[in-house]
Formats: sequence, structure tokens, C-alpha cells
Amino acid sequence: MLQVVRILVLVSVLGFGLGCHTTTVVHKGGDTPYALAKDTPGPDKKVKQGSTVFGIYSTTAPMEASCDRHHPEVILKTGFLDLVIHTLIGPFYTTKTVEVYCKP
Repeated sequence: MLQVVRILVLVSVLGFGLGCHTTTVVHKGGDTPYALAKDTPGPDKKVKQGSTVFGIYSTTAPMEASCDRHHPEVILKTGFLDLVIHTLIGPFYTTKTVEVYCKP
């Protein structure tokens, strides 16, 4: 039991201290990503996606990311809860948060 507590404390310290992993995908953009700007109102779409077998097989339906006149910016985030899930049961099930931004 003490070993499990140590692992959870280590995951918590790493999650809060180092920050979690974020990947920003911008299709054909030359400016600073809108999603990383200081005055961003928030994502247009935000979903939690899960997968199994080391992230190979998706357990959620694919999301359509489209904007009316602009190319979407997609951010894949591994938040703290996602990090805990990945650390404890990563080979069997893992999650990530997907945010889609459309420029006005």
C-alpha cells in the first residue's frame, strides 16, 4: 500500500511541477496560434477522447474539426487527470483532451 501511495505522490508532483503535455496542430497558419493567444475566448469544441492498447485503438467516435472560413487549430492536451489515468492503467486505457479553435 505504501508503494502505491509513493507512486501517486510522484505522479502528482510531476504533474503539477513539470506541467502536462500539450500538442498544438495548426493547419496552414503563419501567425501565432489563436489557441495560444492571451485573449482567447475558449475552444469552439472540447471533447475527451479515450483509447486502448497503448493508444492504438480509439474507444470514442472520431470528431469532425471544421470551421466556416478558416482552418481549425487543434490542441491535444494531456491534463493532470489524463496523466494519472495513463500512469496507472496506460497500456489498457488512456485519455486525452482535444480542443478545436476557429479564428473569428
